Amino acid sequence: MGIGIVGIIVALVAMILLFKIIKFGLKVVFLAILAIAVSLTIWICIAQPDMHDPFSLNTIEYLLKLNKDGSVTTTKQVTETVIKENN
Repeated sequence: MGIGIVGIIVALVAMILLFKIIKFGLKVVFLAILAIAVSLTIWICIAQPDMHDPFSLNTIEYLLKLNKDGSVTTTKQVTETVIKENN
């Protein structure tokens, strides 16, 4: 929760600085905000690398096949990916 509040405060400060520093050029401001965003992302990944529980991901694909007689055949393909913790 504290990381989210810090992120919001940093974003607000960046927005205020953006409006005040606009005279110096957008490229410099853009690079500064990008550097801050990358730094915060790396910091969050190092501080709390396991922020979520293991999860599974299902991908559902519907394949359509047009037959020579004009009919349509559908095939449903389900792929399940499970990400687990290694203990």
